[in-house]
Amino acid sequence: MVRDVAVKELEEFAVRDHDLDLTVHRALVALDERQDGETVTRVTLLLDEPAGDTWDVDRVRDLRQALGRKATELGLPPVTLTLVPQSEAELVEAFAD
Repeated sequence: MVRDVAVKELEEFAVRDHDLDLTVHRALVALDERQDGETVTRVTLLLDEPAGDTWDVDRVRDLRQALGRKATELGLPPVTLTLVPQSEAELVEAFAD
């Protein structure tokens, strides 16, 4: 139950304005296992389209670090991050509505 609250709080944190020039429209957070059995916090974010071929590397790094710090603060395992542009939302079942 405590982890469910922490997961929800991390989802809410992910969609807040972080002044990183990245607009997060939706966030999915789930606890999962890597192939080696280590528990991780999988964060999938639905973002505006990147200005060029991809999002700014520094902005993505800053966002990943902010999410990692928040996950640690909430007692969650390390974060893995997947970014999805709005044009590909239908490829992620939870975003395809």
